[in-house]
Amino acid sequence: MTVLLGNSGAPRWYFGPDRSFSEYLDRLVEWGATSAEIVLHHGAFDERTARVHVLEPDWRSTIQAYRACGLAVQFHVSLDQRFATSRWRRERDDLRDEYQPILRLLTEIAEEQPRIVLVLHGAVDLSATPEDNEDATVGLLDWLATEFSARSLPAKAAIELGAAKPGRESSAARSRSSVSNIVERVGSAQVGICWDTAHDIENAGIEDGWTLIPGNQFLRHVIHLHLHDLGDDGLAHYPLVLDRVPFAAQLESLARIGSLPSLTMEIRWYCASRLGDPWEMLGESYAVVERELRHIAALRDRAST
Repeated sequence: MTVLLGNSGAPRWYFGPDRSFSEYLDRLVEWGATSAEIVLHHGAFDERTARVHVLEPDWRSTIQAYRACGLAVQFHVSLDQRFATSRWRRERDDLRDEYQPILRLLTEIAEEQPRIVLVLHGAVDLSATPEDNEDATVGLLDWLATEFSARSLPAKAAIELGAAKPGRESSAARSRSSVSNIVERVGSAQVGICWDTAHDIENAGIEDGWTLIPGNQFLRHVIHLHLHDLGDDGLAHYPLVLDRVPFAAQLESLARIGSLPSLTMEIRWYCASRLGDPWEMLGESYAVVERELRHIAALRDRAST
């Protein structure tokens, strides 16, 4: 069973005088990574953006470096407000323009990589109704699916399950039912769910009917996963060493209905640094997930005999 496993490759992981990108890549290979997920940004930026995103002048060289190490590359849309899904309501032409460089990049990557995932967030317009935000999210995803098809891209857009936050009750894609409904409304094989298991756990106490294992209506739409742990400081992007997110049982639920999708450990350097050496924490997280993947493979082997 080959599963694409990697982490969110923010440049912060290899910024600084003591560690280089090449050394970072060597560690990823040593830890068993088979993929990476990078957040794409183009246009104006500040220092924080440069720490989290791969900037357009570096897109191709960064991707080539990962590919030279045998790693597939998945993508996340920029977190900058210029790329916000909520712009689809009133500024859809401008939002389409922001996506054009990304679509051109995916077209290039498709020549070498048979499967590409592009993760994006739901609309968060606090002046809009929940229905308006869901409509905007559906509209953008439908347009992306059409673009992927027109360009014959082996790409899928994954709408991320986010955490419900106080004061943001009208936001889209902040519950299992919301992301499932969005994907079903689009009705395209090129659109699915990015199951963020930590955000899912954050929603456990407030989402009606929540259980650890979702129903098949949700699971069958999952095309990508974000894995990370929850800290006691309210942050949700810690290394997978705190045992606050029971992702193993959730992975097993997916394995029971088919092949596992690509997995990204969406761990922040800052959160890792609060527990120890960030690279050591990242390496331990790889070990935790790989141990579970071996367990799942063993369960499948026993079931087939």
